[in-house]
Amino acid sequence: MKKKKLLSALLAGVMAVTLTACGGNSASTEGSTSAASGSTASTASAASGSTSTASGSTSSATETPVDGGQLIIGDQTQSNGDIYPYWSNNVSDNSVYKLTSGYDTIVVDKNGKFVVDPQVVKEKTDKKNDDGTITTTYKLQEDLKWSNGEGITAKDYVFRYLFFSSPQLVEMGASDNTEGSKLVGFADFNAGKTKVFKGVRLLGDYEFSVTINKDYLPNYYQDALTASSAGYMKGWLPGYDIKDDGKGAYFTKDLDAKKLNKQVNAYRMDLKVYSGPYMKEKYDETSNTYTLVKNPNYKGNYEGQKPHIDTIIYKFVQPETQMDELNTGSVDILVKMGEANEINSGMDLVDKGTHSYVDYPRNGYGRILFVCDRGPTQYAEVRRAVAYLLDRNEFAKTFTGGHGSVVNGYYGTAQWMVEEREDEIGKLNQYSFSVEKAVAELEKAGFTLGKDGKPYKSGLRYKKLDDGKLMPLTIKWCSSENNPVSDLLATKLANSEDVKKAGMEIKQTVVTFNELIQNYEQSKPNDYNMYNLGIGFNVLYEPEQAYKVGGPANKNKISDKELAKLAKDLNLVDPSKEDEYLDKFVAFQKRWNDQLPDIPLYSNQYYDFFTKKLKGYEGIKDAIWDITSQLNYCWVQE
Repeated sequence: MKKKKLLSALLAGVMAVTLTACGGNSASTEGSTSAASGSTASTASAASGSTSTASGSTSSATETPVDGGQLIIGDQTQSNGDIYPYWSNNVSDNSVYKLTSGYDTIVVDKNGKFVVDPQVVKEKTDKKNDDGTITTTYKLQEDLKWSNGEGITAKDYVFRYLFFSSPQLVEMGASDNTEGSKLVGFADFNAGKTKVFKGVRLLGDYEFSVTINKDYLPNYYQDALTASSAGYMKGWLPGYDIKDDGKGAYFTKDLDAKKLNKQVNAYRMDLKVYSGPYMKEKYDETSNTYTLVKNPNYKGNYEGQKPHIDTIIYKFVQPETQMDELNTGSVDILVKMGEANEINSGMDLVDKGTHSYVDYPRNGYGRILFVCDRGPTQYAEVRRAVAYLLDRNEFAKTFTGGHGSVVNGYYGTAQWMVEEREDEIGKLNQYSFSVEKAVAELEKAGFTLGKDGKPYKSGLRYKKLDDGKLMPLTIKWCSSENNPVSDLLATKLANSEDVKKAGMEIKQTVVTFNELIQNYEQSKPNDYNMYNLGIGFNVLYEPEQAYKVGGPANKNKISDKELAKLAKDLNLVDPSKEDEYLDKFVAFQKRWNDQLPDIPLYSNQYYDFFTKKLKGYEGIKDAIWDITSQLNYCWVQE
């Protein structure tokens, strides 16, 4: 029996942030029209094969939900107040973004299927054009409102495409401007060659269309490519308007990054208007705490479900004190616990009968990330050498306490593709610990000299560059404070005798998590070439932007053309041809495993521990349908 399938993808702010059905059936694109009644909008996926478990309490299914109350959520990822994707939005900030955003035209339901949201869309029409493109037209429901009571119209959806695909966005500090990258006319619009986005049409107050570029068709995730979100133009660009003269949508005023920079960045850090179940009331920078309140104008999710809980406190918790806070009631729930000690501590509370838990497979992995355009890590051989110098199986066992395993590619253990091709994925290089193989890789990379330029004997290795200078085998590692993964890496890798024996040096610099994100995003000039942080895959597995040579979402800054092509071509498969898609998936993983832009450390089982006053939380199934999706169905009962 095959596991049910879970769609997956890079998060990344949109990378984020960021993101098929058994048998691979596809929706028709030949002039078909579907009323938005919750029917499947695209090739569907079912939930993860590794089902979650819930324990420590009886089911809330027979209880009657009550409105009111407050819930305090603890997250050990330090927030920075930057909710909106495209800039430095991290995991905790992104969770708040998802709690305050809604009304996407296509969403993922509880079973992991892409569906048209009937609360948002009155009618969806797909048409295959003579030139090989496909146009999706949306007619919106006319009762959608922003949190301030203003109506949501087609212009709000068109705005999101125009603004977040514009070249000016990057000039204003954003790290990604690829919102409409799969649509006709994106390349010219994104490059600033035209003010008109040909593939985005404003057709009426409540009607718009998007046209998928034929270069991205056929596509294994075809219908998901037209999922559209609304943006509040009056907040981002006061005084701007959008028109369409029949050739594509455009702003009626030019976007001037220098003039708009102050306004845009002030608004993104202090959003005033929301479309989701909650609104941000305030953010405390000192304690890294969000206070969220219910949005009175929220219509509900795809099932019409509105939140019961009045106030959400989303706060940063220190790993060393988080369990004490849960035990004493300073927080009501801790999310995404994955380290052995914290899981064991949480289970102690469950055994006492005061708390409950759910666990589910992580759709991602903890990793070492290499920056591949500088220093020794620009050489794949050096990246492979680092992998050989770390016993990852021992590392994963120590950190997760047996609640995780090692992966050897750009995937998490929850993904259906991995199980379907288990034998081939199992043959990827596991980089089993070997100082000898590490040294062989370093010699292949040219690090064969000593500091004096003579053949290497001992100490630190050097490589002679084309300009005659010697490059030391020194890797500059940026890590975050109070991080148990960093502490374990320092012991098992950076400060190990095996690294010294191989002739390598790994210099660690410890910063706050927010400083690490700034360095990682290159918003602060730096020469770090190694980080440790996690990656989570979203709903649409689409690695193209992550490995596009020179692309803003390519945080590894790797310039491997073969990897980039494999990533781009991965999803260019008819949805009915599952074997062809899986062949491409394996080919991509093989190249990724060889070039090794990351070293995956572990893909683990997540645990959420919570007080028994929280009801309705048993619906958590996986890392896709997480707390930000389930919270609408929850209530608190003192």
